[in-house]
Amino acid sequence: MKKNKVKELWRQGKPAVMGWCSSGNPYIAEVMAHAGYDALTIDWQHGVGVSQSSVVSCIQAIGNTDVVPLVRVPKNEPDYISYVLDAGAYGVIVPMVNSNEEAAMAGLACRYAPQGNRSIGGSRAALATGMDDYVMHANDEIICLVMIETTKALENVEEIAKAPGIDGLYIGPSDLSLDMGVSLSGWADDERHLAASQRVIEAARSAGVVPCHHGAGPAVSAKLMKMGFMLCQIASDVRTISAGTASGFQAFKEAMKENGVSFR
Repeated sequence: MKKNKVKELWRQGKPAVMGWCSSGNPYIAEVMAHAGYDALTIDWQHGVGVSQSSVVSCIQAIGNTDVVPLVRVPKNEPDYISYVLDAGAYGVIVPMVNSNEEAAMAGLACRYAPQGNRSIGGSRAALATGMDDYVMHANDEIICLVMIETTKALENVEEIAKAPGIDGLYIGPSDLSLDMGVSLSGWADDERHLAASQRVIEAARSAGVVPCHHGAGPAVSAKLMKMGFMLCQIASDVRTISAGTASGFQAFKEAMKENGVSFR
């Protein structure tokens, strides 16, 4: 089993940067995987184009690069977690985790016995090196991140961080902001969100796990990494395509105007 690049960076005390794939399109996932990210997450929870079959195709497409394929699973259930890990994902982001017990359920589902309760089955992740090698190294290389995205999770964050089998805490700023009464568009500069973020960083460090944040584009994510977060996403496929096509169309309208051509 090849080394997990993101975990290697963390061992060196370095943060990792991530892309976000919501389209479920394996070609787009492959294109993004060549953009220089350390990891690429396929969003099976909120990605409208992501299905049980397309998530596997995206993992396969990313697997042709040295980028670490991660999946945000639809919910905290072992079946979803084992499915994407067997498909070749090198980690999961688990949503709506509010207690130590819920975090432990996710963490243990990512680990083979005796550290956890992940079931051994047919796994494409083991094709390259064989099942024995994969099982021997998977517990060390697979990443399990649990999402902190409610006030209840924030209240319990110190205990959540101690859950067995998890590697880190991952702030979901939109749901957390909604629950805290913070602006969905202004959380990055809101003192309440920043205080919550600092609490998550301290809880993670105290428990020996990694603090991570979903981020919100390059500038915000850079500031979050300066705070101490060790993983942020900086771009999603859907937003990049939307911004790029809108920018191109606007440039065309301006060029038509400059050339004195009437255009609606």
